[in-house]
Formats: sequence, structure tokens, C-alpha cells
Amino acid sequence: MHNYQDNSQKFFYELWNTGNRILCQGKLLVGSENHKFIASLVLITIPTILYYVFMAPALVQRDQVIQVIIFIILNCLVYVFITITVLMDPGIIPKITTNYEMDEQLILIPQKYLKVDPQVLFESKTLQMRGHQFKLKFCNTCAIYRPPRASHCPACDNCVLRFDHHCPWIGACVGRRNYIYFYLFIFFLSATMIYVFSTCLAYIFGNMENDKDKGEQIIQILQRNPISLALAIYCFIFSFFVVGLWGFHTFLVITNMTTNEYLKKHWIIQSENPFRRKNIFKNIQHVLACIREVKFLELRQYVYDPKSYNQPITQNQINENENENLNPVCDNQNNVARRSSKQTDDHMEEQ
Repeated sequence: MHNYQDNSQKFFYELWNTGNRILCQGKLLVGSENHKFIASLVLITIPTILYYVFMAPALVQRDQVIQVIIFIILNCLVYVFITITVLMDPGIIPKITTNYEMDEQLILIPQKYLKVDPQVLFESKTLQMRGHQFKLKFCNTCAIYRPPRASHCPACDNCVLRFDHHCPWIGACVGRRNYIYFYLFIFFLSATMIYVFSTCLAYIFGNMENDKDKGEQIIQILQRNPISLALAIYCFIFSFFVVGLWGFHTFLVITNMTTNEYLKKHWIIQSENPFRRKNIFKNIQHVLACIREVKFLELRQYVYDPKSYNQPITQNQINENENENLNPVCDNQNNVARRSSKQTDDHMEEQ
């Protein structure tokens, strides 16, 4: 019986149905749309390579090594934070499917409760917080009651704690646990674009001599290094979106609001946002403080496979287990009998 249960023991990631991709036997969790994440890396990497190949040597020749070092630091921070954002659990609340608990729970429910409309029971779950009454919505997909500010992501097929949005540029959810890394990613990406744009313009217009025609000097500089103008135009165009996105999320941080709440206009009421703190600094501390203890997902936790664990044991299996337990006793008795009979025969032969 004990061995039968052990054979059904598996890791949680082996049984978990999700849109996310699980790598390295449950050690890494990535988003559901990795092609978008790769596309974003390409958009970041191409101008980065061009800067290292063309702009960095030109700046070094002008004894502006410090500018190259600053770019290297900013560029490394961008890659670090986008990687952490994608690989970190955003605050997923594991779902409960019918294979795990619902079938067993429905059997245990008394008959009188089955006559009640389940929707009435679901809608009656409320929570009082700072003068606001929150209705705890039941997620039919995950079979759980979602806490306030949590929402179900249809792309990743998960309920996420303090769900902000599913980022279309990295193909992953942004929630309670990885929002700070997402914010730092767009902040350093905005700083990098502004920095590259300014250094390229300084390279083109910075060392112009007053006694010569400025137009000819610009043409000569662009002939020697046309990539500087291309990088300046590239960063100028994309900085409108990236810097604008950073500014929008800065507004959300100081007002303690999520993108999901802003788009759905949750707090356009007289009492305003109940999660908003007294001042901006407390809002920043509350939003950007990464609480590592708030974690519900353990991919490498041992669980039992319901397909094998919940199977009824037949009478034949019980008889087999009993026979296995009785066989050692029978074998010992047979051995004792054989030894005693052999000793009797030997004694008779001696007589």
C-alpha cells in the first residue's frame, strides 16, 4: 500500500496545466509568448552591437572613454532586469482543477447544499477593507477565489496576484513579485535611449570648428561614421514609446494603481483608490517593495498524481500484498520443516 502511493508522487510542474513554459525540470519559469521576448531582445541588441562596433571606437579616439563605460553599465542593467522580469514568478496563484480536488469535494457536500445555486454562494464572498467592500470573484478556470487586485491572464492561463498587465513586448505577466524589475527595466531602457541619442548628437555636433563651414564638417563626420545618425534617429523614434511607458508607470507607482485598474477605471468614484497611501513616498515603498514571502507557486514541490493516487485498489491487489507479506513466514516454516526432516533421516541412518 505504501509503495503504491509513492509511485504516484510527482513534481507539481509535471501536473500543472499552464500557458507558461517550464524549463530545466521546473527550475525556470518563462512567459507564454517567448517569441515576443526574443523579438524585444533583437530590437535592443541590434543598436547595442552597432554602438559597440562604430560609436565606441570613435568616442575612444576622442578620449571620451567615460561615455563608453556609462553605456556599458546601462546596457548591462537593461539585460539583467528584462531577464529577471521574464524568469521570475509574477505572483501566480496555482489553479485547482477538477482532477485534483473538485470531484472529491463534490462527493463530500451534503445533498441539501447541492440544491443551492452555486453562483449565489460565489457572489456572497465579500471582504471589507478601508471602508470598501470587495467582492471576491470566483475564477471558474482556476477554481479559486481571487484576492483583491488579482486577475486571470488569458494568455498565460493563470491568476496573478496584483495583476498589472500581460506585457506584449516580453510575452509574460507583470504582477506583484516582478513589477519592480519591470519598472527598473523600462527605466534603464529609457535612460539608455536618451543617453545614446545625446552622445550621438554630441559626436556629430560636438567638435565642430568655428572657422570652417559647419555643413561640410557635419557631412564629413557622417561620411566617416554614418551609423551615428542612424542610432540617433532610431533612439529618437523608439524613445517616444519607451519613455512614455516609463512615465505612465511612474504615474501608476505614485498613485498606487495598476494598469488593469487604470484601463477598467476601477477607482473613478468619490472615495477613490482604497490602496493609495497617505503620501507619494509610501506609495512608492508599497508598490516597488518586492515581497519575496508572497509566493504561492512551488514548481518542484512533491504532489500526488490524481490519476494514479485516486484509483481504487482492487481485491486482487490486496490479496497480492497479503501474499507478499505472508510469503516470508511460509518460507521460514518450510525451511524449518526441511531441516528437521533431514536431521531425522541422518539420525536413522546412524542407528
